[in-house]
Amino acid sequence: MTSRRIPSRYPLPGTSEIADRIRERRGASGLTALDGALLHVPPVADGWNQLLGAVRTKGKLPGDVRELLILRVAAWNHAAYEWIHHEHIGRDAGLTTPQLGIIRDISKRSPSSSLEPLTSLQAAALTFADASTKDIRVPDPIFSRLSKEFQQFLTAEENLEEKVQDLLVETAAVVSTYNMVSRFLVSLDIAGKSDGPVPWPVDREEHTVPIPHTSLNLHAVALTISPTAPWLVLSNALLTNTSLWSFVGPTLTSKGYNLLLHDQRGHGRSSVPDPPVCTMKELADDIATLLDHFRIQSAHAVIGVSQGGAAVLNFALRHPSRTTRIIACDTQAQAPKVDIVPWNQIERAKIEGVAALAYEMAAQWFPPESPFHPSSGSAKSKAILEMISTTPVLGFEAGAQSLRDYDLFADGLLQSNMKTLLVVGEKDAVLFEGVKSLAEEWARNGDVRFAEISGVGHIPILDGAERWLDAVVRFLEE
Repeated sequence: MTSRRIPSRYPLPGTSEIADRIRERRGASGLTALDGALLHVPPVADGWNQLLGAVRTKGKLPGDVRELLILRVAAWNHAAYEWIHHEHIGRDAGLTTPQLGIIRDISKRSPSSSLEPLTSLQAAALTFADASTKDIRVPDPIFSRLSKEFQQFLTAEENLEEKVQDLLVETAAVVSTYNMVSRFLVSLDIAGKSDGPVPWPVDREEHTVPIPHTSLNLHAVALTISPTAPWLVLSNALLTNTSLWSFVGPTLTSKGYNLLLHDQRGHGRSSVPDPPVCTMKELADDIATLLDHFRIQSAHAVIGVSQGGAAVLNFALRHPSRTTRIIACDTQAQAPKVDIVPWNQIERAKIEGVAALAYEMAAQWFPPESPFHPSSGSAKSKAILEMISTTPVLGFEAGAQSLRDYDLFADGLLQSNMKTLLVVGEKDAVLFEGVKSLAEEWARNGDVRFAEISGVGHIPILDGAERWLDAVVRFLEE
């Protein structure tokens, strides 16, 4: 990884004493994107390495408190790279997901000692980090409170006063140092993370879920903020995998929802049907299978995009008691008269591989000015091309089959009273009018809303993520 603004410099082992000293401190991880930027000025990189090594490993602060300070600074300064690199260290030091959630939530800034589920020492350290980072000057009550917490922590120690002073100095040093680090990271956009949100902490579990009466399995990912939080189930587009939701997932979890993601049949790490046949009803029933596996009686919402949107509409008809609402984006209620995926594309994919179609498919999804459009050459566009290209050919064929023969109007869609939000990208030339017309017709009989996401195409959860979230979160919170 490198900075979006400057190239990284990674001297080969044995060619730079300074780089080798950094490698020695880093261990198996090797040089990072941060190191690659600093090595433009080797003496600075050398001093930085010594300072960070001392702050990170030579002090006496409890590990959970040190990492809490670093992570709180990262949250305030929107330093996603810093958070990503330290969240797992914080977990190793004992920070729990609920504690990490408090640290990440910068909307709550309070000197109270009741910042559950933090310990009283952690809460005092948090308020110190807030004051030092946002106000520069730390008020006497906050300083005194942290001092008293350190006294309690060191109750049986000799030379108590000196050791408390040492910990106070170290606390100030950690906060100051990582404010420096985060500002450096963000100003140079190290690893291209400055445009992305600081992640929200979740417990992530991957599952292999058997599909009843078949030899197939679904790969599922559960992102849990709390066992009692409401669930959102997310259903993917053709030629995608669970990474499709990476731009909206952090905000959805920050709003208090657990997320259940899955790779549809033949995609990602889910089984590939053989023969490559799949129906829209099967995709809808797969969502019910996931709910059964995770013992979710009813989801707060089931959300789908494109093919996933059609599956969600069908799910609402087939399993209406399993969710309180649905959100379907850039989709259709019946198979189009002309195949969305021309069959000659599948034949070509069988010969040349799905990668041969990746540019063409991505160009259909995003308008030319989008950073996700393949012509941009951006990291975002390359990630899209990689996601499409890694789809198995038979999985692509099976998914395309599901789009050829379904009719939710015939199944009674317009008579459904499911609370529904229909979303479409303004520049989705193929589907915009159809989604808008469906919303207008369905709303005559049902609780149906419509949201247009301006300036984007077929996959608004990527290039229109913020505007999509505005519409979706309002609907979820009604």
